[in-house]
Amino acid sequence: MSIGVILDFDGTIIDSETNLYNAINKNLADRGHKPLEIEVYKATIGTESDELDSYILERIGDEGVQAIAEDHQRTCLDLECYPHILKLIEYCRENGIPMAVATSSRRADIIPMLEHFGIRNDFVSVRGKEDVEFVKPDPALYRLASEDLGIDPEHIFAVEDTVNGSLAAVRAGVNAIVLTNEMTGDMDFGHVKYYAKDISYEEIIEILEKEQSIKN
Repeated sequence: MSIGVILDFDGTIIDSETNLYNAINKNLADRGHKPLEIEVYKATIGTESDELDSYILERIGDEGVQAIAEDHQRTCLDLECYPHILKLIEYCRENGIPMAVATSSRRADIIPMLEHFGIRNDFVSVRGKEDVEFVKPDPALYRLASEDLGIDPEHIFAVEDTVNGSLAAVRAGVNAIVLTNEMTGDMDFGHVKYYAKDISYEEIIEILEKEQSIKN
């Protein structure tokens, strides 16, 4: 076990970022408010935002915030994992490559979803916002996940879909593979020293196999 893989969750394993945006706007609309602008939301993806939290709280209160969380959790269970990620998980399982999850979301929210999708046991650990003082783009989550894997960060590959997430990986010394989606595809990754971006599953496997051959 000379290399490892760390996966982000939201937007990387499932399309939960779009799902949360829709849940926010549904609850804003139900209470007579205009929808949240997409660019405002995109700026918060992969991290936390006091400004966004305050914006929502001021308009719909604690009850509305709770309704968003419940709607989001419930509807996420109707989503499907990205096929290329399921294939990657299967590859790592079959080849003895340890994996972990590093998410800015609450671990208590993510673990039930991993269990629902039948992939929780494929990960050595799940690190979330309960584990750190600061979430992504701070590197703390990736440092903890790397320690859990027991592998030097330089031999770990992280899969991320956002600028905040990929910055966290890079700052922790981990190789960041950026796979964007409809919500993050137009983000500016120009200042992120990522290892690769928007590559195919086959190309990811080539990278892992090359790294394994070097280590062996």
